[in-house]
Amino acid sequence: MSDYGTGRKTYVRELDTVNPSSDAMATVCITNDIIEVKVYERGFHKDIGRFRKIDKTRYLDVETGEIVRFQSKTGRGGISSSDRYNWNRAFERLRRIINYNFTGSSNELHIILTYSSNLHMTDRGIVSNDFKNFWKRIKYYYGSMEYIVMYEPDCRGRWHIHVLVKNKNADTLFIDNRSVQDIWSNGFTKVRRTTGNDNIGAYFTVLLGNGKGKKASRIQYYQKHKKLYTKSRGILIPPLYHMTYNEVEKLVSGHNKVYEKGYSVLLENENIEVNRIYIMQYNDRRNGK
Repeated sequence: MSDYGTGRKTYVRELDTVNPSSDAMATVCITNDIIEVKVYERGFHKDIGRFRKIDKTRYLDVETGEIVRFQSKTGRGGISSSDRYNWNRAFERLRRIINYNFTGSSNELHIILTYSSNLHMTDRGIVSNDFKNFWKRIKYYYGSMEYIVMYEPDCRGRWHIHVLVKNKNADTLFIDNRSVQDIWSNGFTKVRRTTGNDNIGAYFTVLLGNGKGKKASRIQYYQKHKKLYTKSRGILIPPLYHMTYNEVEKLVSGHNKVYEKGYSVLLENENIEVNRIYIMQYNDRRNGK
């Protein structure tokens, strides 16, 4: 990632309190019972670019406050910082789409499709075609439904499929796992309910963070020209709203805050604050509310 602007370094300091000013600008995404808020205390500083090099191994996204580590290798040996940043954005979009369309209702299901060990499926293109054929047969037996399908590799690059299915025209949805296994015919399958999950999107979209953990180890097998997910036409995209924090406070009044974080972005050696970013999430289904 290039270091745009004047070349001055920046760093992030976590804040002890989250206290945005009333006129700070915010981006808000509302997905049923979940409200996500990002507050930017200031706009972009005229003397620095969005991406700032911190040192030889890290860079900073001034807009979001995310610190990402440079990596010299890509593919099986690792993933570049810019790729990780782009995948995080893709996972964020996916999480919001899921939570906008799936709430744990009785007319929703989560279907898992795997390949038998002897197939050792590592060809992403074949996986996509297999799902298309599978879905044609599902529609034949169970009728038209909405879906989001997510393609995910394991730690050795072998692919499996997660499908969130919803029948908007019925109060309940039942698909027998034996039928799914017969239709799929490539390996193990499992049909689950989504009930009881207060943030379904988060289950499928753990962010990559500092490059550690199971999700990060698998990301090397994703291909840039292949989609992280596909969806049916009836799946809706959540809108983003832009407003002042004063308007946000009115919007979230009475809602259940489950997460907040604030940090300051500063110019190194000058102690000049470039921006303050606050992230908040409200979830009225959490804690039994």
